[in-house]
Amino acid sequence: MSLELLKKNILQEKILVERLSKILQDSSELVKNNRDQKNFDDSVKSTMKQIEILNESIPEILKNISLAKPLPTSKMEIQNGPVLQISHIDEGDEREVGILKGQRGNYLNELHISAQSLNDLTKKRKVDKTDLINEYKKPRGYIKLSNKFFGNAASNVVEKGGFRKIGEDLRKSNFTLLTKSYVAAIYFSTFLAGFLGIGLTILFLFVGITFESPYIYLVDFSEVSLLLRLLKVIWFIPLTPVIVFFIMYLYPSAEKSSLKGSLDYELPFATIQMSAIAGADIEPSNIFRIIALNKEYPTIRNEAKKLMNQINLYGYDLTTALRNVAMASPSKNWSELLNGISTSLRSGGNLSKYLDKKAETLLFEYRLKKEKATKSAETFMDIYISVVIAAPMLMMMLLIMINISNIGFGLPVPILSLIIILIVAVINVIFLVFLNTSQKKM
Repeated sequence: MSLELLKKNILQEKILVERLSKILQDSSELVKNNRDQKNFDDSVKSTMKQIEILNESIPEILKNISLAKPLPTSKMEIQNGPVLQISHIDEGDEREVGILKGQRGNYLNELHISAQSLNDLTKKRKVDKTDLINEYKKPRGYIKLSNKFFGNAASNVVEKGGFRKIGEDLRKSNFTLLTKSYVAAIYFSTFLAGFLGIGLTILFLFVGITFESPYIYLVDFSEVSLLLRLLKVIWFIPLTPVIVFFIMYLYPSAEKSSLKGSLDYELPFATIQMSAIAGADIEPSNIFRIIALNKEYPTIRNEAKKLMNQINLYGYDLTTALRNVAMASPSKNWSELLNGISTSLRSGGNLSKYLDKKAETLLFEYRLKKEKATKSAETFMDIYISVVIAAPMLMMMLLIMINISNIGFGLPVPILSLIIILIVAVINVIFLVFLNTSQKKM
């Protein structure tokens, strides 16, 4: 019986140590004010005191474990000695431990303090998490409206194999939408764009734009045929829905490319951290649990959450979850890393060494990309100076000379200046977009 009691004491101490480690690890999230700090300190102190009381009883328990005499055969033999066996409820489970008789009151008191302090400390955190989940599940009114009008049509097209690329792009860009719902939104947006096209046609049927003052004017139908004017502006009706359709069709692909860039940028540094965690010989799934709690890599963090959901919610083992997340990732490097980890776990390889080598390779590739992007920026800086500074002045002089010689377009100098300014503005926007795209993740 003494040997069994020793096992129960060691088990309870292990639980207390894990709880203490968890409290200390989450201290930054748990402690928000002075009251939380007091609960935190009380919880830590009472947990440490429980471990101390359990440790004090171990020498007396060991005295009853001997090969020179028979082991106690009844619970009463221990109860009559200096060690008292007590039962209590801890986190909903019944526990039995052995403590010195004089420590019974202290142990139960510390147990109550620890439970009360920890409950007060985590109460607010649970409420915050519930609010976050509820906020995340708010319905999208536009999608509901789209499904109401075009849900059946979209469902029929998707079931027949249409919009397969959109479905893949939605899955790889982390959209929380069904393919048929997004297709219904495309149809609905295109339908609304048709009315926008009609509105623009009616507007420009009666309103004209010119390069001369007053620039915007009402059309005089005594000088212009209504039919001829209608033919000039009626193209808004088919063009507007077509533009909206292609924008929404290409948006998931653009979002997937953006997500891929974010993953590839964070991956070298996240892999270094994963390698350091793996070097501590912890359970492999805890590597991704730690990454999921780390806010330093937001994109990798979301991928790690997806992987943990595969394990905790769907019940997949780690290797299967790794393969599933790898298949749904837009980044080739991230997929290769996950598949490599899966292979290493199945073959019994050294995960820490694999992550070390992978981190070196990814960091080397990152440096090459950064150097390439820097050289591209230098080249475009030279082009920018030539195009934006020198070219407009030469173009302005050329247009003025053409205008003076009466062989040009007959535009006044203010209009020529406006055209040049617009051209320069467009060129600046193009260069800014390029630099933002190439340097965003460098």
